[in-house]
Amino acid sequence: MSRSNEAFWWSLFTAGGVLGALFLPALILTAGFLLPTADPTLAAERSEHLSGLLGDWLAKIVLIVVLGLSCFMCAHRIRHMLMDVGLRGKAHALAIVCYGAAGAGALAFAFLVGRI
Repeated sequence: MSRSNEAFWWSLFTAGGVLGALFLPALILTAGFLLPTADPTLAAERSEHLSGLLGDWLAKIVLIVVLGLSCFMCAHRIRHMLMDVGLRGKAHALAIVCYGAAGAGALAFAFLVGRI
């Protein structure tokens, strides 16, 4: 029997799903609904408060981990969906493309969040 690294990718998929389910609704609610207001002075105060929160290194790490693992969850879903539609013979190439894109996305998130 040949060795497989599929368990590693499934663990990233699971971690991304769990952390995404826990943290993404709060992030979407905060950034998408609570921060935008009709009053520009309140919006400026809230965005300064959000910038202050993201100045904390622990908040940055949580954001990078949640968004990075969500990228791997998405890549794993896309890879298996493409294999189910008939590209099972290209499984290795799909893994390289999907997980490479997820890694690049996670690095991009880390770079962007690190600059805040």
